[in-house]
Amino acid sequence: MRLRVSQGLLLLPAAVMIVTMVGCNAASAVMGKGNLGASTGTGFMIKTVHNEDRNRKYAVFIPHAYKRERACPAIVFLHGVGEGGTDAEHNLTVGLAPVVAERAANFPFIVVFPQSASGHWDEDSNAAADAIAALDQVERDYNVDRQRVFLTGLSTGGYGTWAIGAKYKEHFAGLVPMCSYPDFKDVDRLVDMPVWCFHNSGDPFALAAGAHAMCNQINERGGKARYTEYFALGHDVWIRAYQKDELYQWMLETRKGPAVGAGNRPTISASAMSTSSLATAPLPPAPTRTVAPAVMPAVMPPVAAPARSYPVPPVAPAPTVAPAAPQMPTLPPPAAPARKANGKADNYVPMVW
Repeated sequence: MRLRVSQGLLLLPAAVMIVTMVGCNAASAVMGKGNLGASTGTGFMIKTVHNEDRNRKYAVFIPHAYKRERACPAIVFLHGVGEGGTDAEHNLTVGLAPVVAERAANFPFIVVFPQSASGHWDEDSNAAADAIAALDQVERDYNVDRQRVFLTGLSTGGYGTWAIGAKYKEHFAGLVPMCSYPDFKDVDRLVDMPVWCFHNSGDPFALAAGAHAMCNQINERGGKARYTEYFALGHDVWIRAYQKDELYQWMLETRKGPAVGAGNRPTISASAMSTSSLATAPLPPAPTRTVAPAVMPAVMPPVAAPARSYPVPPVAPAPTVAPAAPQMPTLPPPAAPARKANGKADNYVPMVW
């Protein structure tokens, strides 16, 4: 038994090392693909932001066609719990970064990838404050169209999209939560915020009903929440949603107000996001329902399961049993009279004729 425990303890660091190496290799692949053909100062980079008494690494993607004289829209991406850490690389392995890498040559957004050590995004946490600090630093270092900055995230990052988007709403033109946990306490603060929410109907970890209710409550108060639900199983709605060309068109066309900046800065038009520049490997189609900004039904109709019929074997009739005749009680036989040695019973009385 001691030998087995020791072997297990020895194998544990090896397992952790393998998982870490796989994550690092995946991040390296994403960065390598995204930086293919990039000019100096563009593509994926890892930077450090100093906020209060903390230093935190984050990743940023700068469009290959970036020019200082042209203001670029921006996206801040919040990863899920599985991509937490401090290396600013593991958060590139899932979600938006692989899609950006596939489209790097023509992707027109600056993308900021902050990282939470725990993988969670509470709005009052240091991770949230440092994410905003990283965005501020990018806006100082690059020509960002501050009227078109969007916050998006998946899973715990989806919750962070609601909560951080509400607390720091002055920074963002719109929110795109995916497979998110609801944040009902901030509904009133999100009424004037454009939202496009994505969810799988069969998400086993974050129920679609919560995200649907968030959008419904926002719209009941006069908000602008759009809800798209894929009739599919799984938590990974981001695989389809981040490949949706219409999502990026919506971001390009949505703004807080007139574009501002030093001088006359031309902005990237929607035509820059052509279908050919956004082309990726097609996914199997999944039926969706998209609810425009309007009051949505409080309860989603259930998906009816196909009816199934099974053959029912005939039931054999029970055998007929004739009623039993009433039984007469059985009386014990009368005891034979005791006799003496002379052969006459004790109660013998001679008959007289």
